[in-house]
Amino acid sequence: MRIRFALLATFLAAAPALAQVAPAAPQPGEELVDGVIAVVGDTVLLRSDILLAVEAVRAAGQPVPSEPAAYAQFVRQLVDERVNDLLVLEAARQSGETVSDAEVAQTVDQQIAEITERFGSATAFQQALAESGRTPETYRAELSAQFRDQTIVQRYLRKRIQEMAPAPVSEAEVAAFFEQNRERFGTRPASVSFQQVIVRPLPSDSARAAALATVAQVQKELAEGTDFEVLARRYSADGSSTRGGDLGWFRQGQMVREFNDAVFNMRAGQTVGPVETEFGFHIIRLDKVRGPERQARHILIRPNIVQADVDRARVRADSVAEAVRAGADMAVLGARYRTPDEARFQREVPLDRLPPGYATSLEGAQAGTVVGPVRIDLGTNAAFAVVRVTGRQTQGEYTVADQRERIRGILQEQRMSERVIQELRRDMHVAVRNP
Repeated sequence: MRIRFALLATFLAAAPALAQVAPAAPQPGEELVDGVIAVVGDTVLLRSDILLAVEAVRAAGQPVPSEPAAYAQFVRQLVDERVNDLLVLEAARQSGETVSDAEVAQTVDQQIAEITERFGSATAFQQALAESGRTPETYRAELSAQFRDQTIVQRYLRKRIQEMAPAPVSEAEVAAFFEQNRERFGTRPASVSFQQVIVRPLPSDSARAAALATVAQVQKELAEGTDFEVLARRYSADGSSTRGGDLGWFRQGQMVREFNDAVFNMRAGQTVGPVETEFGFHIIRLDKVRGPERQARHILIRPNIVQADVDRARVRADSVAEAVRAGADMAVLGARYRTPDEARFQREVPLDRLPPGYATSLEGAQAGTVVGPVRIDLGTNAAFAVVRVTGRQTQGEYTVADQRERIRGILQEQRMSERVIQELRRDMHVAVRNP
């Protein structure tokens, strides 16, 4: 087997001209004849793969040495990096790591949409593809293969690292990394921290009854043998409907609590429901179990929300705001109104990333101020947030204290990844030739 590391994303991120996707003409001293540079397990790394990697570095605007000895050292480093890539890729494949076709398609669709937007039109994008010797189909296939390989590598490394004791990192090493990478961290943006209670509109009894009637109809059709994916496309009220309800792989805590609890108490192949969450009623089928991960499909039946329901939510939110200003416990209110745990506490949110409703309401609000109700958009309906500001931070330079835990995590992951690669080099056949 041979693998080409096309590095398409690097080329595309470098400039809005697809001519840079294809390798540029060989530079002086670069060979035109292809050949095997390394063998890793049953995979070969070709000279042309390394030339592609060199061109990816150039396309990204990074310097490539021109002096022969420095260039040779640069190439040797690239070869070593690609050998490590192949080691982990081979190990990931042998371990049985997989990526669903739906997940690949969704990500590649998004990438191609972003690239098309960068070119200004689909016509301009396709013209540039043609100039690089590609068709939309071959380009999609290359992106798909690259995403699939990168994803199984990431999942394999994550599992291996989770099995290890954390690598020790000293304060001196954290400080040294910070000093060497100050520019990487950029400037700390102005930010705000806050607690909130989100009050959502509730459907009327008649709307709930209509939704449950639809749930019963879906369950009847399932019992009669209609395919789950067909019914998801027909009935489900969220974006997964186009994928037959496929939600991909996820872990504990990534879904809302009621959905999470249901899935992680199911057996592969089992269907349960309705499970009620803040989004509506779910019929869930657990397709696969892989260690701590689950792959599931669902059909979401959402009760209809009308303006009268939104108006009643606003009245409830007014009452919540009054209670908070009078000293009520926001954690208790958050639980009562089923505000998701991840939404209750927001820490150091950059002001320029606040959604419109929050940005306007929190502008100038100091720590301790209670704001709201703030009308917010949750995608399908309006809701209302009652917010207590817990802190503000002005724009300025990051300090090592700001980034300590992030740096520690980076260094730990690097060291544990290096340990995995060392073990793989010991256990897998690797032969490197002079590039």
